[in-house]
Amino acid sequence: MKPDKIYLSLALLIILTAFSWFTSCTHVANIANLPQVCFTGEVLPIFINNCAISGCHDGGGRESRMALNSYANIIQDISPGNPNGSRLYQVIISKWGNLMPPKQALSEQNRTIIRVWIEQGAAETVCTDTTTTNGSTGGGGNNVARACFSRDILPVIVSHCATIGCHDAISHKEGYNYTTYTDIMNSVSPGNPGGSRLYTVISSSGGESKMPPSNSPQLTAAQIDSIGKWISYGALNESCAAVCDTINPVTFSGTIWPIMQNSCTGCHTGSSAGGGIVLGNYANVQAIATSGSLINSITGTGVPKMPLSGALTTCQIREFEIWVNNGSLNN
Repeated sequence: MKPDKIYLSLALLIILTAFSWFTSCTHVANIANLPQVCFTGEVLPIFINNCAISGCHDGGGRESRMALNSYANIIQDISPGNPNGSRLYQVIISKWGNLMPPKQALSEQNRTIIRVWIEQGAAETVCTDTTTTNGSTGGGGNNVARACFSRDILPVIVSHCATIGCHDAISHKEGYNYTTYTDIMNSVSPGNPGGSRLYTVISSSGGESKMPPSNSPQLTAAQIDSIGKWISYGALNESCAAVCDTINPVTFSGTIWPIMQNSCTGCHTGSSAGGGIVLGNYANVQAIATSGSLINSITGTGVPKMPLSGALTTCQIREFEIWVNNGSLNN
């Protein structure tokens, strides 16, 4: 279960909780009907991104006596089922004195997610992002990993096909505009990759029909395969949470480069690279990371926000920040 699926329920819970604070100073809201909060997908990232940062509660910094980088460590200051009796919860909601994180309180949404998790028993729940082959989500024996349009398909197509002078909204070369789901579907036959022009041109071995052209950045085999599977599943316009992990080590090869291949290299490779900025390899990326331009671009600080295919998620930006802060290593 992901946070966006419980926001409406949490909104009601927040109102009830606020009322309880004014009336009895205790949390009396009923959470029985709320979906299970996932520790690995919702709770742990909050602590990793806000508390277990370098020099604080990462297990090796000045606050090493209270590491908040794993379930085993976090649960030591949690009383399952009892937020008011949980020291860790009390410090993140404190209005006097020892508020954590210092000078920057967690958002009300994040505090509520943690509280609900504690009231539900503070279990080490693990969640996966799977859907069935017929497009539905949830339980069932045939769950398999799925390519999701908003997360896996659109960034690749925009970055490699909807470039200036090709299939962007202005140029729409040969009448094809590949910037939106509706426009992309004009060259897609749901359930039939072989009958979909989009798939046949990107999977072509060569010739005039090959897209992108041979002198432009090419899609990887994995990207072509994902598009083919998305079409075979029915080419649904699904919006999924981005796969993002700031818990395990953030590396260039495993974290940063895959994001850039999906969202950046299509526009920033070769002699016609957008803005003259080439991002074809580690050395290129490391150079703009060192200059500060990389973080400024993806956060929109002083410059237009990139990538054009859609802003990176807050978690992905955090991954880039972690990588840069750790020295922009070629790892």
